[in-house]
Amino acid sequence: MTTLVVHIAEAAAEAGEQVAIVDTEPRHDAMTLCIIDTAPHAAPDATRVARAVDGVVIPCRPTALDRAAAGNAVDLIKAAGTPAVFVRSAGPFRAPETAESRPILSDYGLRVAPVTLTERRAFARAVATGRAVTEFEPDGKAAEEVRTLWPWLKEPLS
Repeated sequence: MTTLVVHIAEAAAEAGEQVAIVDTEPRHDAMTLCIIDTAPHAAPDATRVARAVDGVVIPCRPTALDRAAAGNAVDLIKAAGTPAVFVRSAGPFRAPETAESRPILSDYGLRVAPVTLTERRAFARAVATGRAVTEFEPDGKAAEEVRTLWPWLKEPLS
């Protein structure tokens, strides 16, 4: 990626543009992972993305509303024919809803991550500083959860 692209992108962002940079130079061949974030309710775009990727991760909070909304995402992903898994996120510490959400999500026929990303301040604080939680608080519980989740997610994508 050229220096010019980075500086123009930053200037555009400062002017209020929503900017993404896609590098089409040959060094793409060394890329081992590309993560795309899309809103589940943006059905046409989400469907196109789901068809273009190797796998989909559906984050779901352990609330009744989020579990119900997960059905829409599952329908979209199954229509796309793309493998998908659930990750329970923002689970309240020791709340029964967190444990109860696992069998409910399993009923959709997708795998559910064995670890829940617990609702922890470290996640918000890390983002506020422009870092991931593993950089912000590397020895913290939030970082441990993420490090436990990653190998589980990576396995079906390898």
